[in-house]
Amino acid sequence: MPEYQILLLPRPDYWNWVRAARDYVMAFGVALSGDADNAGRYMAPSQTISVVDAPNGYLGHPVHGAVIPWLNEHFPEVRLDPLSAKTPAELQALLAMRIAVNDRYGRETYPFTLCWPTDYAVITQAFGANPAIYRRYGLPGHEGVDVRAPTNANVYACAEGTVFEVHDGHGRHLYGRHIRIQHRDGYQTVYAHLNRPLVSVNQVLGMGARVGLADSTGNSTGSHLHLTLKRIGATAAGLTRYPKDILDPTPYLIWPGRAGNAKGLPVLPATSYPWPAQKCLVGAHGRMDGPLTEADIQAARSARLEAVKLLASAPDASVMQLRSLNPEMFILVRLSGDFATRALPASEFVESVQSDLQRHYRMGIRYFEVHHEPNLSSEGCERTWMDGGGFSRWFQETVARLRQRFPDAKFGFPGLAPGATVDGLRQDALVFLQQADSAALAADWIGVNCYWSRAEEMLSQQGGKFYEVIRQRHPGKLLMVSEYSNPAAGVDSRIKGQQYVEYARLLRNEPGIGAAFCVALSASRGFESEVWRYEDGRLSEIPALVGGRAA
Repeated sequence: MPEYQILLLPRPDYWNWVRAARDYVMAFGVALSGDADNAGRYMAPSQTISVVDAPNGYLGHPVHGAVIPWLNEHFPEVRLDPLSAKTPAELQALLAMRIAVNDRYGRETYPFTLCWPTDYAVITQAFGANPAIYRRYGLPGHEGVDVRAPTNANVYACAEGTVFEVHDGHGRHLYGRHIRIQHRDGYQTVYAHLNRPLVSVNQVLGMGARVGLADSTGNSTGSHLHLTLKRIGATAAGLTRYPKDILDPTPYLIWPGRAGNAKGLPVLPATSYPWPAQKCLVGAHGRMDGPLTEADIQAARSARLEAVKLLASAPDASVMQLRSLNPEMFILVRLSGDFATRALPASEFVESVQSDLQRHYRMGIRYFEVHHEPNLSSEGCERTWMDGGGFSRWFQETVARLRQRFPDAKFGFPGLAPGATVDGLRQDALVFLQQADSAALAADWIGVNCYWSRAEEMLSQQGGKFYEVIRQRHPGKLLMVSEYSNPAAGVDSRIKGQQYVEYARLLRNEPGIGAAFCVALSASRGFESEVWRYEDGRLSEIPALVGGRAA
C-alpha cells in the first residue's frame, strides 16, 4: 500500500501550528488537517495519522474530549503516531529531531519494535477503548489491542524472545489459553484467547515465529488475538497510567506493507487469488427486473463489456446473446428469493432457486452470488435472520445443500448494503459482516457493494474503495465488486460515465478483484439515475464512454 500520512494539527491557533510543521511537511510530503473526522475518513487501513496531542486541541463537533481515544474508537484500523507538544514551538523542536535523523515516525524513540502478529492487518479494538467496560477490572480502558484473527489463524511472535509462560486457561482465566514472551530491555508480550499454543516454556523464538492458533477462549465474544505489551517497572516509573506495567503497543507495531518493513521485518504473506483472468473485468448488472432486451445488448456492445451479472430468472437466450457479443464473457448469476413478506428457511430457498441454477450450470456458468444485501430488512434481516450471525448459519446451510447438487459451482458471500444502521431498514454493514465472519470465510468469494455520490467519495473507503475494508478483513479471498454506481440524481450521465471509466482503471490491476458490475444496463422502474439506457431504447452517454476506455 502506498505510503500516505496526515499530520493532524490543533484547531486553535492553527496557522501557527502549520508554520511549525513546515519543514517536516516539506521533508516527508505530509498532508495537513485540523479536522479529526475528515482525517480518519480519508485514511486507508494501516496508513498513518500523526496527531499533535495538545490539551483541548480538538474540542467541538465531533470530538468533545481527548483526540487520540476518539480516533481509536472511531477509526481503529488507522495507525496513530502521537506527538506530545503543548505549543507550536515544542512541535517544531520535536519534528526537527525527526528530520535530522530522517526518521519520519520517530521510530528512534521506540527502539523496541513489534512485527504484526497475525495475517490480518485489522485492529478490531484499540488500546484504551471502552473505559466503561474495563473500569470493573481496575483499568483505564482496554489493556491491549485486539487484532483480527479467525479461528485457527496463525499467531506470530512480535519480537525475538523466550517463552516464560504457557497457560491452558484453567481457573476461568480472562485471557483463556495464552502465552507470554520475555523480550530484551524488560519488554514482555502476551498473546491471548488462543485455541492452541504451539510453543513451550523456555523455548527461544525469533521475530515472526508461529506461536499459536487463534480462537475465542476466555472472556471473548469472537475469535481474535488480544495482544498486550508490558515493560517491567513501567508503572512504578510513571511511564504508564496502567497497572501491572502495561504499555500501549500501538506506537511499537510495524503495520504490514509499511515502509518500515524495509528494515527486514516480516510482512503479510503474498496471496495468489483463484482468478484466471489476472485482472478486474469491466462489467455491468443486466436488466434489473426482466430478461435482456435488444437495447440492453446494444448498450453492452457499445461499452465493450467483459462481464455481466444476471438475475437467476434470466432466460438462456440472454446468456447466448451475451456470448455472441463476447465468447469469453464472464457471467455471474445472483440467486435470490422473496424475503419481504415471510421467513425463508435455507431448505425452501434452495428448492426455489435450484431449477434456475441448474439451467445456468448446464450452460457452463459457475459463479453464483447467494442472495443480495442481507443486512436490509426487505431482504430478510430481522425476519429470516436477526443479525449477521443468523445469516451466517443460513448461508452455510444453503451453500452446503447447493454444493451437494452443484459441486463445481463457486458460491459467493453477497454484497452488503453499505453504511451504518438505519432502524427498520438496515443493519450496520461492518457489524453485520463481523457477525457473519464464518460464512464469509467459508464462501468461495466475497461480494462488495460500492456506491458514491461525489467524485471524491469514489476514492474513499466509505464509497468506491469499500473493497479495501473487506480486503483488510479477508486478505486471501477473491472479491467481486458485485454492485457499484453513482446513484445521485441530477448528475449528468457524461460525468457518471467518466467516473466509471476512472473506476475501471483504478480496479484493473487491483490484486484479487475478479470483476466489477455497474448498476445497471436497464430497469423498467426505479434506478432512473443509474441506468445505461432508457426505456424508449435510447442509450445514455455511459456505454460509449465506458467503451472508449483504454484497454
